[in-house]
Amino acid sequence: MIRSAITDGVIRHLLDEEDPRLRNFRLCNACGSCTPYCPARINNPGANGDRGYLARKVTAALQAGGRPGVDLADCVQCYSCETICPRSVSVGGIINAVYETERLQPIFRRMLLDRGGLPPRAFLPLYVERGNLRKFVAKAIRYPYPVDGRAVDEVRRLLLHPIDASAFSAPGHSPLREPLARPDRVFHLNSCCAFNYPGADLSQKMILAALGIRYETSAMQTCCGGAPHYMGGAGFADRLLLTARNLSVIHDAFEPGARIAVTGICPTCSDSYATALDMLSRNANREVVNEELARIGREVTEPGAFTVANVLDLYPLYLDEIRRLVRRRLSGLRVGVHVSCHYRKMSGTFAVPPGLQALTVATGARITKSVMEHYCCGGVKNLFDRLQKGRPRELSRLNRLVYQDFMNNRLDVMVVDCPGCELVYDHMGVPVLHITELLALAMGADPRETVCVQGHLTALSPALERTGIL
Repeated sequence: MIRSAITDGVIRHLLDEEDPRLRNFRLCNACGSCTPYCPARINNPGANGDRGYLARKVTAALQAGGRPGVDLADCVQCYSCETICPRSVSVGGIINAVYETERLQPIFRRMLLDRGGLPPRAFLPLYVERGNLRKFVAKAIRYPYPVDGRAVDEVRRLLLHPIDASAFSAPGHSPLREPLARPDRVFHLNSCCAFNYPGADLSQKMILAALGIRYETSAMQTCCGGAPHYMGGAGFADRLLLTARNLSVIHDAFEPGARIAVTGICPTCSDSYATALDMLSRNANREVVNEELARIGREVTEPGAFTVANVLDLYPLYLDEIRRLVRRRLSGLRVGVHVSCHYRKMSGTFAVPPGLQALTVATGARITKSVMEHYCCGGVKNLFDRLQKGRPRELSRLNRLVYQDFMNNRLDVMVVDCPGCELVYDHMGVPVLHITELLALAMGADPRETVCVQGHLTALSPALERTGIL
């Protein structure tokens, strides 16, 4: 009863605050459009014979002033429901707004204040539980991904004066973006999750250089705040301010008037920046953000100068060049491909996009079609939830589905576009490579120095030895 009273108080607080994720929930008419597209399968299509079951359980509870009657931990923050909804109702946004507010230990926000991002020690329990402390230490020493102390100070000054989400107006459905042009220069984002797979980051830089694309980085760039809902404490307004601050940092690295393509190995970063640019395209939102940024001497003046160049959009533009750069065809490798929820949501399509498949085929690897292409990996949030509950080895329903499919198809490796998905597969015992790592191997990269296969939790050596890479 006490917990229910607290939870109902949380709901009333969010409704009173007018968080943009809850603002239009009354527009939901339970049409059922979102339910079949939930990659986490929170409610199976046709549950109880009702296609609108997922949305109605959430929005009807809010209308009654109560907590949504679903397991909030199941939602993996992809926001596919928002993208498909004809009225832009974000069922996933509602679920995660409640989930974030219920968390009593805002661990992630404290990390942002202390380090400006997700530090390596946040991942330490995963390595300890798997008996891989030595791998953790090796990465922490060799690939520290430091953030400039001035940047941490800016983040601290921003977040110590939080603003309500009600200060922003939701943009509704995003306008169609212009097709990405082939850039000759990009800003390469440092992803928090890159600590786990430094080979994905090093491979990305190798590929950019091989394609003749110059890349800029900056120690003043911090976390975008986009992913770690599972740690609580970094809400909608925080994430928008963090990403806007980084856009200012990125803008400083280029000459005035330049078109700026922002890329990286993480689709959650891509999604955060794409969402922020949509929000900042409205003058009212930009004024609120710039009023806050002014306190640290920053400003976002030209959101239209930026484009988001996710690797699955960028590299297919250079597919012919990539084929010519292949030095080592991976023809003996049987792989499955898994496109992340966050990329599929950002791209606005719920079919499996062709980019990952086309890039994988270019290496010579043989793709086996499987259900893993269509489902969520199980989610990093759920991985940490199980760890905190003392059940780290337990597999979720989605984990079991994708693991069994991997085994049934007798695959060698999973290929993913997301370091978060890579962490989930790797932790459940599935050999996995980020698409940048696969491409780099095909281009002749050193599997240990560049791709850093020795840092993976699940051994890649059996598959790579069989194909002559190791």
